[in-house]
Amino acid sequence: MDRGTYVAASGGLVQLRKLDVVNNNLANVNTVGFKKEVLVGESQTFDETLAKLVENKDPFARPDHERTPGVVHVRSVTDFTPGPIRQTGNPLDVALRNPNDFFVVNTANGPRYTRAGNFSVNENNELCTVDGLPVAGDGGAITVNTGSINIASNGAVLVNGAQVGRLQVARIAEPTSLVREAGTRFALPAGQPAPTTVEAEVLPSSLEMSNVSVVSSMVDLITTSRGFDLYTKAAQSIDQLNQTAIGQVGRRLS
Repeated sequence: MDRGTYVAASGGLVQLRKLDVVNNNLANVNTVGFKKEVLVGESQTFDETLAKLVENKDPFARPDHERTPGVVHVRSVTDFTPGPIRQTGNPLDVALRNPNDFFVVNTANGPRYTRAGNFSVNENNELCTVDGLPVAGDGGAITVNTGSINIASNGAVLVNGAQVGRLQVARIAEPTSLVREAGTRFALPAGQPAPTTVEAEVLPSSLEMSNVSVVSSMVDLITTSRGFDLYTKAAQSIDQLNQTAIGQVGRRLS
């Protein structure tokens, strides 16, 4: 395979990856607390290439890479820009004020972090996420009994006016260090220090919605689809030129 085909195929694969990311963002445009993903590219160093393995055998490996580096790593990262706030009137809905704050969720694998504040009550009468995981309070899980439940602006959970717990809120200085585990749930990488627990500052009866823009995502979807088509056509054109060249060489030798 010649260089042109490699370039066209690599470009097509990047566009295909971007299509997956944009489609997933659009699918979660109405998901509470969802943070969109974006693709970023980084130049590949020589030490990260397969050519490094044959450096001692091929004296041209490193100079060739330095002349035409071109190869990039493509990975997706999370954009933690706050989403719009929507008032719902639901007393169990809360939105965080500080963009670096996260609700803490208790899971079998340890604490996890989310911006989604659309809470409910599970079968154990615990305040929980929409998928049933208990929301952490300052003293553990928050148990609520039958009655009128409200969440105050300081994170206090009230039942019939009496406080039964307070939402635990973690402040993470660099949210980009978080690793996405589920749609709106994140984990700290292994070895990272625990985040700082801060006093909750929330907007009662409100939700932070997805930060995905339908308009910009649709534009990305169209341009990425066209880009993929162009790279595909380029690869086909290069292949046709190669076939033509091979045919002409064959006729001259016969």
